[in-house]
Amino acid sequence: MQNLRILIVEDEMIIALDMQEMLEEVGYTVCGIAADYEEALSLVKEKTPDLVLLDIGIRSARSGIDVARVLRIKGIPFIFTTSHAEPATIENAKDTRPYGYLIKPFTKIDLYAAIEIAMSHFQKTDEPSLFLPMGRNKHHVSLKDLVFIKANGNYVELQIGTRRVALRKNLKEFEAKLPAGHPFLRVHKSYLVNRSHIHSFNQLELKLKDGTGIPIGRTYFADIKSNLLIV
Repeated sequence: MQNLRILIVEDEMIIALDMQEMLEEVGYTVCGIAADYEEALSLVKEKTPDLVLLDIGIRSARSGIDVARVLRIKGIPFIFTTSHAEPATIENAKDTRPYGYLIKPFTKIDLYAAIEIAMSHFQKTDEPSLFLPMGRNKHHVSLKDLVFIKANGNYVELQIGTRRVALRKNLKEFEAKLPAGHPFLRVHKSYLVNRSHIHSFNQLELKLKDGTGIPIGRTYFADIKSNLLIV
């Protein structure tokens, strides 16, 4: 699969340049190299890569796994690259649902195979959706129709169009079940909001397209800004 624009997130420049050479030799385009979390998000916004090769252990205040969480929200596929294969590292990585996992050192063939398989899986993914229990049946719901999810004790309340549906599940459990590339942002300890339904926001509140106001938690504002394209 040629003409892919690939972003490398790697804090060891020698390794990053070696990866760039391998990628270009098999026909891919490297659209940037980032060494830390902030640079990675900046290049994601500027270059809109088709795929990201992401070192788990980048030496910055926030890890490669933090970058992965943002990529998952934006719907950009990523492959982890790491020198570490400890079970704890792999377990943490699994939660972000990567499209692949490469242990360093790897060969050009290893890299090519991982990318081709990742993109094949990514392109075959149907429109994200869930089956939700409603009464005695499970009903299909497209994620684009799910406006927001609100925590309410041991339940979550789902706003689906103009309907409100309650499920016996906490917000953390529900968030963990969302598919890779889902469109939701955590904006408050009690709210997940679908990015496509956001009309405007300030430091205190989001306004949805239907006029609903959603509070913004103080600790979430920086993440909201980094996850929304702000010109």
